[in-house]
Amino acid sequence: MQKFNFEDIRSYRDNEVHHKLLELLKDEEFIYILKKIYPDERIERLSRELSRVNSVYDFQKKYISEYITALLQLTVSSLKVEGFENIEKNKPYLFISNHRDIISDPALINYLFLQNGYDTCESGVGNNLLIYRWIEILIRLNKSFIVRRDLKGKAMFEGSHKLSAYIRDTIINRKNSVWIAQREGRTKDGNDKTDPAILKMFGMSGTGNFIDDFRELNIIPVSISYENEPAIESKVAATYAKISGEKYTKTPEEDLADMGRGLYGMKGEINIVFGKPVNGKLQSIGKIKKKNEKFAELARRIDEQIYENYKLTKPNYIAFDILTGSKKFMKEGKYTKAEETKMILLCEKTVSSLKGNQNLLEKIYYGIYANPLINKIKI
Repeated sequence: MQKFNFEDIRSYRDNEVHHKLLELLKDEEFIYILKKIYPDERIERLSRELSRVNSVYDFQKKYISEYITALLQLTVSSLKVEGFENIEKNKPYLFISNHRDIISDPALINYLFLQNGYDTCESGVGNNLLIYRWIEILIRLNKSFIVRRDLKGKAMFEGSHKLSAYIRDTIINRKNSVWIAQREGRTKDGNDKTDPAILKMFGMSGTGNFIDDFRELNIIPVSISYENEPAIESKVAATYAKISGEKYTKTPEEDLADMGRGLYGMKGEINIVFGKPVNGKLQSIGKIKKKNEKFAELARRIDEQIYENYKLTKPNYIAFDILTGSKKFMKEGKYTKAEETKMILLCEKTVSSLKGNQNLLEKIYYGIYANPLINKIKI
């Protein structure tokens, strides 16, 4: 494996925690955010406690978990998990999941690991989200590494190679699992589809032997579903722009707003399902002659598990029936007329705040909820 300097992208280590927390506690913008969450006396006590924390585990176990627990009580009706039987506690994995929320997806996975006695995993975060210095410090303290999305040409190739090497080094040498999204950015239209380019990036740090290179990464597909789609406004807007051939560029302020919506918006029921390792499929995939077709087939196998394990809730069934003009799932008792009316009103409220053809915006809104069901039916 080629040697790289990971200093600018890696997560922080235990021997850096104390210093970075002190830096965080001196950041006026970070303290301003804390004052929106906690009363003054709690902030004073928190500052004293954090100044004595010296390990990533302690920071995550007590403080990040406390915050996530409070968020769950405020914004989630239930958090359900399946598939822990597919994960060996002392074995590192590469968890590839669909991506619905900027912060909540990896945060909830690590929260569940902590609650169930598993080591937390490292997670990839795009550098476009590092709007403020305190955000970068906080996420790197929370076992996140930086994915550079501002590189072009040769620099992008070198950056991808470096990221690939970091992920492989984390799993193989540091024996720590990694979470990463199946594609760049969140799923905007409800179609959770793995980008083969992501898989090619993983292979860049290998030996060139497809089977061996991916077997040692121990890929497990993960399916995440939210009853209420996080930050749906921006997803509808982005999908509308794509369909209309318009350029859609998010500002840092919009990214920050989406992070806030994802954290504090009402999410309803959340389901996370860990699939089975794909290692058993690698032998047959490895027999495919064309390289690109190998990656495409591996992506298909990952998607297959994500679709199959995706837990559907009432909005998925309602949206499908509205889009198809049927009452199939209402007749099956999946939802009531009152629940359908509630979703229609929510859709109207959302799209009325957006510019564009209202009929198309509504179709996109319902499509975000219906597509997981459609994909599940297809497999």
